[in-house]
Amino acid sequence: MKKLALIFTTICVLFLVSCENPAKSRLYTEEGSKQLLRYSDYKKAEETLTEAIKYDKRNFEAYYYRGCAKVNAMKYNEAIADFEKAVELKPDYADAYFNMGKTYFLMNDEDKACEYYKLAEEYGRPNMEDYLRRCN
Repeated sequence: MKKLALIFTTICVLFLVSCENPAKSRLYTEEGSKQLLRYSDYKKAEETLTEAIKYDKRNFEAYYYRGCAKVNAMKYNEAIADFEKAVELKPDYADAYFNMGKTYFLMNDEDKACEYYKLAEEYGRPNMEDYLRRCN
């Protein structure tokens, strides 16, 4: 009986630890964005934002900021995957479209960059004129 109780308790603890926790995810997202924006610690920001995603797979901001960290670390394909996930979760996320455009521009794919710049403008990103000037 004691062994059964121990197994049940262990399963309950593992279940609780593995559950999503949006509040904890939000804390990791805030910390990761601070590391990214204030301290330019891209590696630590990426790790922290990965923790945020672990606690809430629907945290579009965590994917967005992790994408930004990856762009700064020149992991362009990984960054695009994160930006795509952010817009999958929040289809009108103008900043994610904009950063996808910037990333494609860094990869010398101006056609794709323009495609995403146009989407960013469509979803309300201000001051897109200079970026769209390069587009047909």
